[in-house]
Amino acid sequence: MRRPRSVPGAATHGDTGDLTLPVAPGPLRRLWAEHPRVADVSLMVFWGAPEVVFAIAGLWRANSSVTDTVVVICLVLVAVAGIPFRRTRPQITVVAALASVVAMAWTEAGYSPMLFAAFAACVWWSRAAGWWSIAVASVLGAAATAVRVWFVAPGSGGLAEVFAPALPAFLVIAVLIGTTVGDRRRYTAALIDRAHQLARERDQQAQLAAAAERARIAREMHDIVSHSVTVMVRLAEGAAASIPASEPSAAAMRGVAEVGRSAMTDMRRMLGVLTDADQDSAAGPDERAPQPVLRDLPELVDGFRALGTPVTLEVAGASPADETLQLTVYRIVQEGLTNAVRYAPDARTVSAGVVSTAHEVLVTVTDDGRTERPSTPIGSGRGLVGVRERAHALGGTVDAGPRPDGGWEVRASIPIRMGEP
Repeated sequence: MRRPRSVPGAATHGDTGDLTLPVAPGPLRRLWAEHPRVADVSLMVFWGAPEVVFAIAGLWRANSSVTDTVVVICLVLVAVAGIPFRRTRPQITVVAALASVVAMAWTEAGYSPMLFAAFAACVWWSRAAGWWSIAVASVLGAAATAVRVWFVAPGSGGLAEVFAPALPAFLVIAVLIGTTVGDRRRYTAALIDRAHQLARERDQQAQLAAAAERARIAREMHDIVSHSVTVMVRLAEGAAASIPASEPSAAAMRGVAEVGRSAMTDMRRMLGVLTDADQDSAAGPDERAPQPVLRDLPELVDGFRALGTPVTLEVAGASPADETLQLTVYRIVQEGLTNAVRYAPDARTVSAGVVSTAHEVLVTVTDDGRTERPSTPIGSGRGLVGVRERAHALGGTVDAGPRPDGGWEVRASIPIRMGEP
């Protein structure tokens, strides 16, 4: 027996050390497992050919007729023909092998295929089936031998040949070997099934943990961010109401309130994704509202214009059918305009362009404000990282940097996946 190999750094029996694994199957075992038809033919030849040769030799020595020879050969061929069924229908293998035992009525050989059948019954059927098969084969072999020594070839033997222990002894050995192999096979199958069950349980636990974490994040966002944004909106509305409508600051306060309400709507959508199905079913219409797409860009730009940002928008080409791609484009434009407001308040022009071709969507957001961005982000610093991740998920790229003639540019290229119009 080969010594098992070890995997460095793994745990053994709960301790830190090496994990002992069995040696991988060798080339012959892999060939045997990967080519079952070759294995079937090899076994049929191994068990059938010697029996046919021994039977013909015995019949030739006994001067038997051609009919007897043909009958014996046919019985042996029937016996070995059941070998390919051993994995799926071991009953057929056992019943067919009994035909070779019947051949003992004409020849002393004939029980070799039965040895394999008894072994196969224990491996692919059950231990009880193996013991029952050798009991039936022993009785049938004794009866066939009695027919040969007393009727087919009178005087060729007596009770010693009829009750010879050779056939039962060989059958018992075959069953013992088959029991060992079958028990190991069933034990290995049980271990593999248990490993699959543990893997499923691990995945389920991970899903439950992720769902619990999403629920916790949703609660925190609802309790903290939602409250703060709601207060901000109310304060902005109150300030706008206390200022004459003709004042520019009133319009600015109304713009702040509108942006806050839009942020609340977007946050409700995200909370609807984070919460589970039961919470989603109880959510209101705003929480289940569809995600923004390209046709919502003018409304987005109008919101920035209301804040005093000189934004121009140019959209060319037919919008792609993929709404996920449209959402990504919307978020890139939104992030680019937000950064322009944050980092380039002195910009005289801010332009956003979306060009759709047959193969890709090009997005650009430029401004002529300050070229140098502060080393410490004003926001969370996750905006561009987030849009890069969105674009990368669709096979696209996002680049951001200073323009040669001053200002800042965000440029994205996202391919249109095959199969879309």
